[in-house]
Amino acid sequence: MSDNLREALRQKALAEIALLDTPPEREFDVLAKLAQRVLGTGMSSITLIAPERQWFKARCGPLAPQTTRAQAFCPVVVETEAPLTVADARLDPRFAESPFVTGAPNIRYYAGVPVRIQQPDGDRVAIGTLCVLDARPRDPTPNDLEVLEELACVAEALIEARALALRAAKVAEEHRLAVERLERERRQFKQAERMADMGSFRYDIEKKSTAWSDGVFAIHERPVSDGVPSTGLINHFPEPDRTAFVDAVMRTLDTGEPFEMDADFVTAKGNARRVRCSCEIELSKGKPVALIGLIQDITERHGLEQRLRHQARTDDLTQLANRAEFHRVLDARLREARAANDDVAVLLIDLDGFKGVNDALGHAAGDAVLRHVADRLRASCDDGCLPARLGGDEFAVVMSADLDRVGVDRKVRRLLHDLEIVAGEHGHIARVTGTIGIAWSSAAAQDRDVLLRQADAALYAAKRTRKGTAQTFQIGTDHRQAG
Repeated sequence: MSDNLREALRQKALAEIALLDTPPEREFDVLAKLAQRVLGTGMSSITLIAPERQWFKARCGPLAPQTTRAQAFCPVVVETEAPLTVADARLDPRFAESPFVTGAPNIRYYAGVPVRIQQPDGDRVAIGTLCVLDARPRDPTPNDLEVLEELACVAEALIEARALALRAAKVAEEHRLAVERLERERRQFKQAERMADMGSFRYDIEKKSTAWSDGVFAIHERPVSDGVPSTGLINHFPEPDRTAFVDAVMRTLDTGEPFEMDADFVTAKGNARRVRCSCEIELSKGKPVALIGLIQDITERHGLEQRLRHQARTDDLTQLANRAEFHRVLDARLREARAANDDVAVLLIDLDGFKGVNDALGHAAGDAVLRHVADRLRASCDDGCLPARLGGDEFAVVMSADLDRVGVDRKVRRLLHDLEIVAGEHGHIARVTGTIGIAWSSAAAQDRDVLLRQADAALYAAKRTRKGTAQTFQIGTDHRQAG
């Protein structure tokens, strides 16, 4: 290794132990005094060699806290990584002109050994020295270096212990910061759970045990202290959502594909909720070890969506289905009729005399009549029928697919009777009836627009014949009066 690379390695090692420019420490001071006392010199030091200077971690005698590196004794020991003795510096050409020899502290005798630290790869690199110095020349003895090397071993042990303590303190601080970060993230996660009405769960496949976050307990309306119930999430789903949830979990276990679903939910206190569940596989070394997922209370959002959906599909005045909803349901029924080779009947209803109510009694009375008509349509229609208000005084009914022509005729006759309404106020009386046009989907080739045109044609044919009656559209024949 080149001298420059070795020097860079020494400086890196010195920086890593963070010993340079630290306050005095008793252990190092005692070691320097011991070297001075045992060898009987006027000066001693534990010296660290920085790039441009030498700095004394411990010193005895008239030594400055630090000096320049040039022409000093200790850098030679570090650079050669070998002990050095100088009997009389004035007679040694390497040091005779050194300012530390010709001037204070007037060094004549020097003996020093390297102080090394071990690298991770096992290499030992010199970072400084343990040395004794004197203002008088003396003949070095083998004992001088032996004592210094033994004391240097103690110095190295002190440095290593200090470095280990620093590393332990660093690890402890990193651990403390990691714990603080995890705790902060845990609090943030709990806050996020509360704000989102959400919780997380984990099912350990091998242990067959489930863990819940606080958010899941809150959704279940259970105290955390009660622990996770043995039934977990499953029994809180009413059918058919319970079966759907179990099927989704089994698919995830079989295929590894995650799922997300919305479901009805009943809390431990018996309160109905709407929740959104997501679940996926947790893998360890490519093997499924757990199911992890989220559950979120979306009751309020679901209720809002339902209300908005209801408003979008409902006539505000009568609370019947509006035109858009009528068309949606009719299209669905026609698709079913095409698939089953079946027939669907549609009734268009127009109120006779309604304008007279508005003219004689006012619009409030007219609105009351429309609501009354809606009530009678609801009362006359079974579950399979859909009554709707298309606009103004025009109504419609999609009849149940279970009704044949005889059943529809019977319903129509009842409707004609129910739609005879008398309104009166302040001595004024107005009579309202309903005229009905009937059309069947088979005659319209299951086409919605054709079907409605046929029902409209039947309606106006009935009006021309006699208001308050009904007619059915038939292809190639005259309209037949139904009641």
